[in-house]
Amino acid sequence: MHDESTFALLSLAELPRVGEQRLRALQEYARRTQTPLAQLYGRLETALPARLRLPAAALRRLGEDHSRHRARCAALAQRLAEAGVSLCQPDDAAYPDGWRQRAEPPPIATMYGNAALARRPSVALLHSRLVSDASVTATLRVTRAAAADGLAVVVGGMKTPHRIAAATARALNGGRLVVLDRGLLAAFGGDLQRDPFGLGPQHGRFDPFHTLVLSPFRPDDHAVPRSGRRRDALLAALGDLVVVISARPGGEVERCARAALGRGQRVLVWEDASAALCRAGADRLDADQLDAGLRRWMPAPARTG
Repeated sequence: MHDESTFALLSLAELPRVGEQRLRALQEYARRTQTPLAQLYGRLETALPARLRLPAAALRRLGEDHSRHRARCAALAQRLAEAGVSLCQPDDAAYPDGWRQRAEPPPIATMYGNAALARRPSVALLHSRLVSDASVTATLRVTRAAAADGLAVVVGGMKTPHRIAAATARALNGGRLVVLDRGLLAAFGGDLQRDPFGLGPQHGRFDPFHTLVLSPFRPDDHAVPRSGRRRDALLAALGDLVVVISARPGGEVERCARAALGRGQRVLVWEDASAALCRAGADRLDADQLDAGLRRWMPAPARTG
């Protein structure tokens, strides 16, 4: 995406009370009318149909506070670009296929790291918040098996089980896709050179070759309760294969896994994590089966990176 479109996309997303639904509607209008996003941004106050009119807070920002808004967004866009961070829309070639094809696509995808990892065969790991010896062991085993088979693992960034998987993949030089429940800058604490997805107080340098970090949120957004639900849905959508490590009956992980089954994705359930998902069509995975590798469970033909 060229600089003018990047600036326009970021400027729209940073307007107050402009969320995914409204931003998606503006993008669809721009595509339908063949209006460049930068041109659309320049006439937001007067030239939109009534159903697309922005909320009062956004219009105030475009009016009396427009100079400060432009300056802030320009500085933010420059900071992200200098760090190698890209902003993508669903129509862009770099936008992840899994989000475009299997999910309600976020209107903006912030991507940092090796974008080619989004094209590699991948295994999405789903965990409940409860951590046990069994779930830690399963996470280590599945992550090691994925790395041995040359598969990228798709994890969240902040829950303890996801940190375990992310740290393990990093130690094995395996590919990892990290889906955030907050903005990129909020997750990194402002320092994009440090990897925030490990364990303990010390963090090593970020590895941009083996890692791709993705966020559907604005760069500075902090997590709110509904953010985790959005992250888990997008995490599952990225995986060519979904492995449920732990699941609470009727909980968010079970909901995401059922949605993946409904889309035709292959879902594996670790040992006795969820009998309900197995009854719904998921396959049971145990240590003996894992010894034979994960590639045999992958859909054919698998994507190549």
